[in-house]
Amino acid sequence: MNLKISIPKDCPEEITFSLPFDLTEKGERTEGHFCADREKIYIYGRDGLENTFEIKKYYSFEVFRQSGCSMIRGRLRENSKWQMFCCFTQTHYIRFAELAKLLDFYAKTGVFSEKSDALESNCPKCGIKLPHEGAECPFCTKKAGTARRLVSRLMNYKKYFFISVATSILSYAASIVSPSLYRVVVDDVMGDVPDMELFFIIAGVVVGLSLLISVVDGVRWKIDIKLSVNFIRDLRKELFDKIQMISMRSFAKRTSGDIIRRVSDDANILKNFLTGQGKAMILNVVALITISVIAVCVNWKLALLVLIPIPVASVLTQKIMRKIGGLYGRWWRKVCNSSKYLNDIISGQRVVKSYGSEEREVKRYTGISQQVADAYSDAECTWYLLYPVLRYILAAGEMFMLYFGASMVLDLSITLGEFVQFTGYASMLYGPVEWLMQLPRSLSQAMVSAGKIFEILDEPIDLGDHEDAVDLDIKGNIVFDNVSFGYTAYNPVLKNISCDIKQGEMIGIVGHSGVGKSTMINLLMRLYDPTSGSIKIDGVDLRDMKAESLHSKLGVVLQETFLFNGTVFENIAYAKPDATFEEVVQAAKIADAHDFVTRLPDGYNTYVGEKGYSLSGGERQRVAIARAILRDPRILILDEATASLDTQTEKQIQTALNRLIKGRTTIAIAHRLSTLSSADRLIVLDKGKVAEIGTHTELMGRKGVYYRLVMAQRTTAAIKEAANA
Repeated sequence: MNLKISIPKDCPEEITFSLPFDLTEKGERTEGHFCADREKIYIYGRDGLENTFEIKKYYSFEVFRQSGCSMIRGRLRENSKWQMFCCFTQTHYIRFAELAKLLDFYAKTGVFSEKSDALESNCPKCGIKLPHEGAECPFCTKKAGTARRLVSRLMNYKKYFFISVATSILSYAASIVSPSLYRVVVDDVMGDVPDMELFFIIAGVVVGLSLLISVVDGVRWKIDIKLSVNFIRDLRKELFDKIQMISMRSFAKRTSGDIIRRVSDDANILKNFLTGQGKAMILNVVALITISVIAVCVNWKLALLVLIPIPVASVLTQKIMRKIGGLYGRWWRKVCNSSKYLNDIISGQRVVKSYGSEEREVKRYTGISQQVADAYSDAECTWYLLYPVLRYILAAGEMFMLYFGASMVLDLSITLGEFVQFTGYASMLYGPVEWLMQLPRSLSQAMVSAGKIFEILDEPIDLGDHEDAVDLDIKGNIVFDNVSFGYTAYNPVLKNISCDIKQGEMIGIVGHSGVGKSTMINLLMRLYDPTSGSIKIDGVDLRDMKAESLHSKLGVVLQETFLFNGTVFENIAYAKPDATFEEVVQAAKIADAHDFVTRLPDGYNTYVGEKGYSLSGGERQRVAIARAILRDPRILILDEATASLDTQTEKQIQTALNRLIKGRTTIAIAHRLSTLSSADRLIVLDKGKVAEIGTHTELMGRKGVYYRLVMAQRTTAAIKEAANA
């Protein structure tokens, strides 16, 4: 979240935070800024600096929300009284609330963070609500920059593009000859004595031009197909490649429906515009200039009448484009919301049906669809209400031209043939003008889609390999060295974690829910980087290791097993795409999965359905274990691998896991602590810190955190047994 915006002119250079506020203590409107660095808070009013406060004098900060307004305040160390710094409307509430948390964390811990990792969903310029942090504002985004990027992207296919434009211009140039031929027919052929020889010559020329246009159009259509296919293929590949590279933090900003829409619908809209309207725009601009010059040469007086309305229409077109751009942006967000909801409901059909919520979900989707329809209707209706105004302006010029042109024919100032010729060129002139007037509609849609696509392509890769990253042959020695991490700076999940895990050890991580067990695993898999400290494998920091090198030696079995919508064979072989059938079967046997797979209708070629729902939970888990075995990892991660299974199935899975664990460095998280009692060592987390490390017997003897966890589980199990007795 951006907490340094709209900085006052005389603000100190070392300022870290700057937020505007808009209310006085009495509730009157004002223009001020709340600024802060490591030592002081500065309050600026309309006339400059009004007050300063030393941060060290306060031990707590908060935003106090009231009806219609809020204030940021601090509690003094001296007398515990609250000191109000400034007031603001609810528009600024989210940013001030985030800033107060950072200052409060600094006052309590002495740790100063210069940026916020919290997601921001408002435009920093206009304050409009955005679908997620980092999303482009439809009102503040510069369209010119987006357009330049689109043109540069199109230049990757300049060979096809320029051939297509050239053939289009050639085809149009052939059609320009027609009005001149019509004049010859009217003035020279259709005289008192018809010149039939000249008529047949002209007819032959017309037929020849028609054939030429047909051949040229055929070549253009073939080139257009190649251009469209190559453009959409490369754009979708680039988007997909980038999606694979961005971090889990970036994924958290968006829904899967949002991402799918960008790869499919937005990419298609962009392709249609650039390879269709983009080329047509060049052609129509060239046609407009060419026909205007010809019209002026034929009769400058009539040409002036035709051309006068065009500048007026151009100005109105720009104003219309600003108006409907925001409306199409609103429609895009509604469509994304619809896609998100549809994705959730389709994925959760079991839950919907088990609760009998079909009718309720139908009503909800109907409402969401209506919102999409209303947003699209607003955009389209606005266009169709404003477009006739432009058409009437052009029609006025056309009527003036017809009136004065007919008068000139009657006055014998021009011949009837010249007038027919000019009306032909006038109609050809208004064609490009009307097309260009409708451009704002398609251009606005394309700019919105382009903005969404570039938003993905511009996403920083914060976990990528640096130039000197090494390719390590992992053995399995792991060191957490003073590791701290938090999804937000003021709320660390892990605090100064230090521990050594030796090659081949079986380590259990235990603790209360939310204490940071899975976060340790996520850091080891490098889904995130530590806020401070380092994680090393065989003495090499994960950040200095190639991602492929790390993940090629990691095996993961999670509680929520994900299977792809393919066959059993494909799901097991996902860990090793070039695996033979014999290798897959061997892995399945070790995972205790071979017997149930052979009983399936098509054995290893049986389709498991979306997310593997045609298999039971235990069967899915054994397929996942087989997948991990096939990978032959040096480091194995088990995150609640048996938590959701019944006791009998858990024993079967545990037997398979024991085979998998042999000879590998294993880190396991388990809900049932009894399953970790045989671990070489246990790491006990409490309040984000390492509370204890030792074997099950050692920790039980200490009667500390682990002892209390075990006794609490035993008490709960005894109560359940008594209730079931």
